[in-house]
Amino acid sequence: MSAQGSGRVIGIMLRAFGFGLLAMIVIPLILAFGLLAISHLAGGCGAGSSGGCEMGAASVGVFAAPFAFVIGAAFSVIRCTRKSRV
Repeated sequence: MSAQGSGRVIGIMLRAFGFGLLAMIVIPLILAFGLLAISHLAGGCGAGSSGGCEMGAASVGVFAAPFAFVIGAAFSVIRCTRKSRV
């Protein structure tokens, strides 16, 4: 592999890591706030629920973080490899 090719691979890896981190922040936040909004609109949350809805939304966000990282990194790699073929 040439120096130019290895530099390109490192660039793709760094870009994928950055996209993964961005997705790891954005996707769980959207999921958690969306779950809270749906739960409050459906009437399952509010006074008397003793924080169950909030803890459920927080756990969805925490459990979604690793999957969101993988989705963001995979999206970046696919995007970079498709861009170079054209």
